[in-house]
Amino acid sequence: MASFLPPKPRILLVQCGPDRRHVDRETEDFDPERGLVKRATMTPLACATLAALTPDGFTVDIWDEELHGQLRADTELADYDIVGVSVMYSALTYQARFLGGLFRDRGATVVAGGPAVSAAPEDYRGFFDALFVNEAERTWPRFLEDWRGGEYAPEYRQIDKPSLSESPLPRWDAIAADLPRYAWGSVQTTRGCPFDCSFCDVIYLYGRKQRHKPVEQVLEEVRTHAALGAEGVFFADDEFIGDAAYAKQVLAGLVPLNRALPRPLRFFTQVTMNLSRDAALLEGMADANFYTVVLGIESFDPAALKEAQKHQNVRADLVGDLLRIQAHGIGPRGSFIVGFDHDTPAVFDSLYANIQRTHLPWVVVAPLQAPRGTKLWTRLRAEGRLATPRKTHAKDRGAIVLNVMPLGMTRPQLLEGFRDLVEQLSTWDAACERIRGFIAGIQRPPQVNEPQWPEAVTDRFLREATAAWALTPTERQTLGDTLAQVRRTAPGMLPRAVFFLARNQNERRRHERLFTDFDAVLAAERQGDLVPDTQPVYVPATFATAMRDVFPDLFVRLSRDLPDRRDVPEASRDVLVDFVARWGEGFQMLQPQHHEFLRELCDRAVEARGGQPGTLEHQEEQALRTQARRTGLLEALLKDVRDELASWGP
Repeated sequence: MASFLPPKPRILLVQCGPDRRHVDRETEDFDPERGLVKRATMTPLACATLAALTPDGFTVDIWDEELHGQLRADTELADYDIVGVSVMYSALTYQARFLGGLFRDRGATVVAGGPAVSAAPEDYRGFFDALFVNEAERTWPRFLEDWRGGEYAPEYRQIDKPSLSESPLPRWDAIAADLPRYAWGSVQTTRGCPFDCSFCDVIYLYGRKQRHKPVEQVLEEVRTHAALGAEGVFFADDEFIGDAAYAKQVLAGLVPLNRALPRPLRFFTQVTMNLSRDAALLEGMADANFYTVVLGIESFDPAALKEAQKHQNVRADLVGDLLRIQAHGIGPRGSFIVGFDHDTPAVFDSLYANIQRTHLPWVVVAPLQAPRGTKLWTRLRAEGRLATPRKTHAKDRGAIVLNVMPLGMTRPQLLEGFRDLVEQLSTWDAACERIRGFIAGIQRPPQVNEPQWPEAVTDRFLREATAAWALTPTERQTLGDTLAQVRRTAPGMLPRAVFFLARNQNERRRHERLFTDFDAVLAAERQGDLVPDTQPVYVPATFATAMRDVFPDLFVRLSRDLPDRRDVPEASRDVLVDFVARWGEGFQMLQPQHHEFLRELCDRAVEARGGQPGTLEHQEEQALRTQARRTGLLEALLKDVRDELASWGP
């Protein structure tokens, strides 16, 4: 008699994405064999990692909305037991909430996680059956075990930062057939950033102390991408060179790996200007075939850089450092921000001139935004300088929405200046001038064996670009002259020149969408019908500083008395939440009564977990104090305290 095994529970992992009708979400590239092709931007690393963390007792499918389109009520899908939604950024909140309702109605258990959820979990509560806050290497398997047992928590929160050795090889086989349809595969080598820019929330999400994935695992992930037909890999690090010694180890493996491939992969990542000051790093990245790097330059004005706490750029000769990077054939994607307190309407002409003279082949400019929970948000909130328009087109059209009240200009001036600047930068005359300057400035070409492009290939590119991009005869001539100059002076750089021409076209298309209904946006701004951001700043500004002094005492006390030291992060969080709830925004500095209250809270947390007062040898106590200072746990706890209190509402 035949025996039948029960079917495995089915999981659908959804990479939440934008409406594919918005063409700026597609990347246009030129392939010498296939011509111009449109691709989705980047492979869904989070979903592939979760798939790898899923036990064999489940089946897993992945749906990337950027590639396949947004899921709708009429989308034909199999029935799933669990649906996990990964949300990268807050602009996708509406679509994520829709997915929560859609799959709940179909009877699935629906959960959500990702950077947007971790940054503001209160925006997602009530729309999903469970949320994942922070990293999921430990919490995803725990949830699946709980789900199998018939009872799971409404929230899974990873407080301390797991080692990246716990992060498995992503399941790229789950999307193997689609991988060539992406512009970039994705590999993560580090998490965390040693810098503390005021407008950035990376350190709150991933910590200030970098954690590294084993180098051999990184190389294996790159080999997997090459075997599956990828043409390039994005290293999804917030600061690839934050630990220069580790980065050099990765590069030492990438260079021979890439040289052994029939067609070398091109690489892309995010770095700081510190790259320009390390000759070995520069040569290693060039020879590994890094076509481009995201450089957060932000401004050429030292006062604005100090305001943004971009100290690594203040100390730099930005123009000289940029030219030094480009001299190795690495074309930066220079990122800039307009709207700092030190910016006046003169910033737009000044920025244009500096960008052109540094020959940056790829440029992205954005108006200043203050993400919730960052130092910038906290400061502007305290100054009453956060507001958004009462009427916005952002949900459906992707129009610009400011939340900052600038000092040196009005909001309409900021918007108009921003529009004029990016349109000026993306004209073909300006873009080709920069690309020609970049190629001419290469003094040490990358030691990479890329195929040489015959003239027929660039002729095909020019012919297809003229039709697809609706080039005028003058624009076509400008692109043709640029390619002819590169062929005469540096023919090996033709693939890079074409790559950056395509990047400029992608920026032009992004601007088309960004400035949709721009007149309506400006009209709303001029009416001044703004909604102030009045969400309370629950955690006192002095609290973090005070906790740095006292946290080692709390860490030692809890480590000593808890029956299981793995509970120290959660117990610490409970202590800090209760402390802020008691003393509130009136807290200025630690007083004797505060110390006593903290000790009481520690004892309460220990008792609740079945512990009791213990003793420690002096040497062990000193080791725990050192661990408390070096672990990075306090930064993670401070974020979780903010999240918890924000969820309580005004």
